[in-house]
Amino acid sequence: MIKFFRVIRQNLLSEGKTGKYLQYAIGEILLVVIGILIALSINNWNENQKTKVQIKNSLIALKSDLAQDTVLIKERLPFIIEQYQLNETLRARVAKEGATLDTLIHIMRYEFNPNWSAQIVYNTNAYNGLKQTGLIEIISDSIRANIKNFYNKKTFLKDRIEKTTNDYRGKITSYVNTYTFGSTPIHDQGPLIDSLVWEKIDNSHLAATFQGISNFKRILFTETKEELEFSLTNSRSLLEHIDAYLNNSK
Repeated sequence: MIKFFRVIRQNLLSEGKTGKYLQYAIGEILLVVIGILIALSINNWNENQKTKVQIKNSLIALKSDLAQDTVLIKERLPFIIEQYQLNETLRARVAKEGATLDTLIHIMRYEFNPNWSAQIVYNTNAYNGLKQTGLIEIISDSIRANIKNFYNKKTFLKDRIEKTTNDYRGKITSYVNTYTFGSTPIHDQGPLIDSLVWEKIDNSHLAATFQGISNFKRILFTETKEELEFSLTNSRSLLEHIDAYLNNSK
């Protein structure tokens, strides 16, 4: 096409038709510009389509992560509630009128379990990928806000639990270096050590220790329960928003 116009221009010059030559030259330039604009438009359209596919795949992966996390939460939450209630029952027995030193000693020696298990490790690969690629900033405002708010709140809740857990570890270290407990098979230290440890104890220290660590466990159970319930409820809500977004993007 460009060669064709070049021949025409050369003929026009040779014939002395300068005006028509300029018209053809301008027309040629316009065609080139239009061609470039069309090529850019097609390229932009292709890039937009690629981005849409990437966003779609990332959101599908995010749905998978949330679904897996939901299974973990459903398995974990009943245990946390059960252990919270058990801890409250032990605290209530010590606090009720008529409780004796023997009540406290029996609970601490045979019933109270100071152990604490680690938090759930959630699946965050898809969310991290959205952030690292910058795709999180491209999707629509509503779904972006929902995703960010969800994970930011989860991070806040889990960081709070981790801080309380670290404080609790300090309490437990002091406890296990002072007392034995037979509430779990793994801590069955045998009758000799058990009797020697409990033969002479500081009753005031024992009471303060029970109050401190049982209260920390109450806080831990409460914070963990709050985080799990938040994650369970809002995971479902976020899944619904993602489904709606994907359906509207078809």
